[in-house]
Amino acid sequence: MSAAVKEEPIVAAEPAAASTGGVAGGLTGGIVWPLLSGAIGLGLWEGFVRLFKVPIFILPAPSQIFVTIIDQAGFLLTQLAITVLAAFIGLVIAVLFGLAAGAAVTMSRLVDRMLTPWLVIAHAVPKVVIAPLFLVWFGFGLQSEVFFVVAFTFFPVIVNTVTGLKSADPEQVLMVRAMGATPGQILRKIQFPSALASICAGIKLAVTLAPVGAVVGEFVASNQGLGHLLIRAVGDMDTPLAFAAVTVFSIFGVLVWRLAEWGERRVLPWHPSQRDNPGRAM
Repeated sequence: MSAAVKEEPIVAAEPAAASTGGVAGGLTGGIVWPLLSGAIGLGLWEGFVRLFKVPIFILPAPSQIFVTIIDQAGFLLTQLAITVLAAFIGLVIAVLFGLAAGAAVTMSRLVDRMLTPWLVIAHAVPKVVIAPLFLVWFGFGLQSEVFFVVAFTFFPVIVNTVTGLKSADPEQVLMVRAMGATPGQILRKIQFPSALASICAGIKLAVTLAPVGAVVGEFVASNQGLGHLLIRAVGDMDTPLAFAAVTVFSIFGVLVWRLAEWGERRVLPWHPSQRDNPGRAM
């Protein structure tokens, strides 16, 4: 007689538990671990400064920087607002011109051949090297800062725009062209939707570079803003104020990056890049 084989029922995992674990893991990874890492780093910094009695003009302790931020909060926010204004204006100009130039390069082979070498040359020139020329060409003040931002942010936008537009399905392009579609219709209906993810990546990179361009412009062509404040504080050996300016700028940079990520998720909720990677290690 053959023994009967008893099959064990397969019990599916509880989806609610998996979902709860995923949310808890996301909260831990997104909030708890970064805060813990920051606290450990600041604690080591504070202990190093106090243990070795480092002079404040060389390296202030985090507690001293925090006190400076509280005392100078109004002044720091005023200077930050000036930097943000220049970054915003320059970013808008760079995005508009980058999208237009990218579309022109994609639609016309002649424009591609004539414009691309100049774009490569312009990008290869270090922006800091031409800073004095910007001061001569555009004068002292906000206009120079805006052009610095454009110089920093234009290239990522146009490169990602061209890459995305040229990545459209060639069979779809040939099919709609055979059906009588104009180059403008092909751009709007086929190429632009397929390039949206690449364009958003370029704009997100430009958003993070825009404040950097504004600060660099303030180094040489402005008497206000966080960049000018940083230069003045270093010249006066007011290191806590310099670190306070850097801290405010860093916090603003993180917020801008998060805002760019939020905007990308709103524009591309369907894209694979917006999904969690199940194979990634904890």
